[in-house]
Amino acid sequence: MNPLLRLFLAACLLFPLSARAQQAVDELLATFQSRLEQGGEIDDLCASLETLESAHQKALVTQLEKTWPGVRDRYLSAFTAASKQGAGGSRNEGQRRIRELRASFMGVYAMEEGPMKPKLKEVSKPAVDELRKLLSPTPDELLSTAQPVLKMQRDAARKLAQFRDAALDAMLSSTPADSREQLAAAEVKVAGEAGGLPRDGLKILEKNRKTVEDEEVPAEEARGIEECNLLRLYVGLGALELDPKLCEAARDHSKDMAEQGFFAHESPVPGKKTPWDRAAKAGTTASGENIYAGSPDSHSANMGWFYSPGHHKNMFSPGQRRIGLGQHGSHWTQLFGG
Repeated sequence: MNPLLRLFLAACLLFPLSARAQQAVDELLATFQSRLEQGGEIDDLCASLETLESAHQKALVTQLEKTWPGVRDRYLSAFTAASKQGAGGSRNEGQRRIRELRASFMGVYAMEEGPMKPKLKEVSKPAVDELRKLLSPTPDELLSTAQPVLKMQRDAARKLAQFRDAALDAMLSSTPADSREQLAAAEVKVAGEAGGLPRDGLKILEKNRKTVEDEEVPAEEARGIEECNLLRLYVGLGALELDPKLCEAARDHSKDMAEQGFFAHESPVPGKKTPWDRAAKAGTTASGENIYAGSPDSHSANMGWFYSPGHHKNMFSPGQRRIGLGQHGSHWTQLFGG
């Protein structure tokens, strides 16, 4: 076994095989540590906890509650240090690549719509995908280039979290069995801090989430708005503030298109002829509109607009400041405001 992992296990997972715990519990802990050292799975070990005597379950949980915080915190500290070191060590190269990718994206954006269309697939989408990895890496992406010992530490922390949760469930404890969820959330937070998205953009995303909660914006519309904003941030544009009134106008137009059998920016409904009319009716203003039909999924709508030159230009216009998205079944309307 890697000597660094052995040191890690000795510091964090040295269970006291003593008279303080029953022999059955001692054997479980010894088996668990052996599995960690060998890289084995623990599903069967977790399942066996259901048949453990109540007193033994309690003794096991007591020991795990002492051990888990140290294992978790040591791993997250090492993961944080590695993510910062990785970002810092390649910062200049990463920034250069980000500038190159953004320049390529905006070069396509500046094209006429005819020649632009094939380039959206050939240049723009690959650029956005790479920018996402550079600016908003996932924990798995960060760990893919990490030293083996850190990957082993992660495996140990994940398995201990699984073992702790199984023990709490078996004992029917009132303590939440959410170690795995908490560990995953902490990894996401570390990865987010290792990325390079601008603080002002992230503040707008957070403000939008509060608006979603306060105004009860439907979840799928909220997801679509956040996805569009992340795409803008990746390519160096500002995030857009969610305008609930634009959402209302967009949702109403999607409903009209679905129920009255038309698909157009110009509506036959009295008082709602143009996007500007519809925005005014909802009590706001608009500067552009995209429409889509064919899926109840907001990602499909965003990608449909991404690959369509005219709609793409609306999504990535530097002059936009506000956004609204409205769904009715498989019909979508996206409204922008300056």
